Amino acid sequence: MAFVGYIESVSNLHTAELRCKWLARLLEGRFKLPSVEEMFSQIGQETEIMRKTTRFYRRHCISTFSINHSDEICEEMGWNSWRKKSWLAEVFSAYNNQDYKEDDGDYDGDHHDE
Repeated sequence: MAFVGYIESVSNLHTAELRCKWLARLLEGRFKLPSVEEMFSQIGQETEIMRKTTRFYRRHCISTFSINHSDEICEEMGWNSWRKKSWLAEVFSAYNNQDYKEDDGDYDGDHHDE
């Protein structure tokens, strides 16, 4: 049994699903966790960024960083963190759960130049 994380609202269901996919792949051995030192370093960097950029720092609110968090999860699983089919859509379109469906190889990493 594993505890995946905290869901702030119904709108974050795709984040919860993505975390479950991440955990399943980790348990299957598809990727490895970074070292403890690397994880602590990343936490320190993210905490410092949150402290400087958000008024929610003391409440541990990550909602303003949810897209970045989802991108990191995708990258750790070996998925492309750019989830749209063009850079224009990536910049101007909202993310939704369809953007985080299984990465079946449709993204070749070169779609940024479209």
